[in-house]
Amino acid sequence: MTTSYTQLYRHQDDASTAAPEVLDTNGEPLLINSRYWVVDDKEQPTYIYNDLIDVDNYLENFKDGGHDSYQSAVLALYGYCPEVRLVTYLGRNKFEEEK
Repeated sequence: MTTSYTQLYRHQDDASTAAPEVLDTNGEPLLINSRYWVVDDKEQPTYIYNDLIDVDNYLENFKDGGHDSYQSAVLALYGYCPEVRLVTYLGRNKFEEEK
């Protein structure tokens, strides 16, 4: 008995091979249950992974990089982007805002 490839895999979920829904500032897919800073510029939100290096790299857009502490970088981020908020990515393009 022989079975064609399309018959064997016709029920495979095509989402498994689809492009990721959302990417962070590094061009990487968002990680489920990870925290991100979101800068919403009303066109396309920017997702910044919640660590010193990625926040500091984003601040380079404002010529304000080189922060030594996470707190300093986040305060600078709030200064340039008062609408920024911290969220947890739940998967399938759903987020939960940190309070």
